[in-house]
Amino acid sequence: MKILSSSQIKKLEQTCIDNEHISSIDLIERAATSCLNWIINHKQLLFNTLKNIIILAGKGKNGGDGITLAKKLYLYGYYNITIYIVNIANNASNEFLIQKKKITKYGIKIKYIDKYQKFPIFNHTYDILLIDAIFGIGFNRPIISTYWISFFNYINNQQFRIVISIDIPSGLLMKKEDNNVTIIKATYTLTFHFPKLSFFLPDYSDYIGTWYLLNIGWKDNYVHNIITNYFFIDKKIICKIYKKKRKKFTHKGTYGHGLLIGGSYGMIGSMALASKASFKTGIGKLSVYIPRCGYQILQQFIPEAIVQTDNNNFFIQKIPLSFKVNSIGIGMGIGDKNEQTSNAVKSFLLYQKKYGKIPIVIDADALNILSNQLNFLNFIPKNTIITPHPKEFYKLCGSWKNDYHKLEILKHFSQKNKIFCVLKGAHSIISTPDGDLYFNSTGNPGMATAGTGDVLSGIITSLLSQGYSQKEACIFGVYLHGLSGDLAAFNHSEESIIAEDIINYLDLSYKTINNY
Repeated sequence: MKILSSSQIKKLEQTCIDNEHISSIDLIERAATSCLNWIINHKQLLFNTLKNIIILAGKGKNGGDGITLAKKLYLYGYYNITIYIVNIANNASNEFLIQKKKITKYGIKIKYIDKYQKFPIFNHTYDILLIDAIFGIGFNRPIISTYWISFFNYINNQQFRIVISIDIPSGLLMKKEDNNVTIIKATYTLTFHFPKLSFFLPDYSDYIGTWYLLNIGWKDNYVHNIITNYFFIDKKIICKIYKKKRKKFTHKGTYGHGLLIGGSYGMIGSMALASKASFKTGIGKLSVYIPRCGYQILQQFIPEAIVQTDNNNFFIQKIPLSFKVNSIGIGMGIGDKNEQTSNAVKSFLLYQKKYGKIPIVIDADALNILSNQLNFLNFIPKNTIITPHPKEFYKLCGSWKNDYHKLEILKHFSQKNKIFCVLKGAHSIISTPDGDLYFNSTGNPGMATAGTGDVLSGIITSLLSQGYSQKEACIFGVYLHGLSGDLAAFNHSEESIIAEDIINYLDLSYKTINNY
């Protein structure tokens, strides 16, 4: 699914109007209907204790959405509605004026909030559903008025039990790097057709709450020719990538031979987790290269693996340069403090860069080893996949001003060095050598626990061995990893998830995807 800018969305709106011979008012009616349907479908969640609905409406199209929703809620049977017209803008849109005129016949209370007047007093806020329709995606400059900044802060401090923002929380800018900090805090954001880029950025998570994508009838062919570098990994993308059917007359060689290199004394568990994840993802054959202290552990934990050991007991001293395998994952638990291990990793990667054509995943301590080297990029073969978490990415690329700046750094880093980067976290981000960014749709905070990154590296290495391209392995890998975490959380709890739970739910994840 594409993630579009405000100008692209406005262009789509106009395309819809021109092709379907409808008006912008018709689109507002569609948007309000989709919001009403969502509210009706969630009424048990919203209205068990809520008695009143307050709508804050600006004077633009978003305000028109809010007023139209008020009419539809009233006609549905919710009569305790008050609309507050928030007079921030000097001019009102035609859509707002038309919808405001229509609503007067219903007797819905309309009040006004003008600059310098006292803020309204909201009694029993725990009984109020607040609907925020002040600004939409057209809002393009920060709020600078002290009065309106105070008003937004006042609303946020009222502790309404539920706040619904229509399309985007008011005050959130769509394209500015230095985003406005005066933003309505939503419990739920009901957005239309496409998620907005800010929904995936940590800086704004406190304002967006849980977001839902609503359909307002735009046809898929309207979107086809719109070019973007930002994508949301949805079921459609996964169904295109996933090699669903295994053929009858296949064997373990059909599904590839992978190699995992890593481990050190006290960190052999990283390799155990990555190895088991590789097998559970479908690899045909797996070799592991570890220090001797891990031999018995690996043989017992994952007897399916072929275990090869370094001569050293506690750490990897030397890595053979040539392996006949289909993919390599390196770095899990390998340690970054030992000079011999560091030299072994760098020598191996340099050899692969010069002579090898094997897809490589570089993770964890191998990334730390490289980041300690000023010319570290010289060691990374083209089209390699690296999987840093934010701290490791900082070591590789330096600091950033804000989340938008971080995305630019990430995109430039992959383009310049022709590598794939999986920046782990909520909505893990995949950047490609082509400059595209893919945001994952699966996963939960319960996955913020030791070993889950090792599991992801094992999954991606396995997919590469099975013939998925680097791009496909990244996209499918993070989705599968996150889906397994979601299933683990659903059946247990976020707090209790450990890395092995994610491995154990990979089978159910595949079953789930097969049913898409």
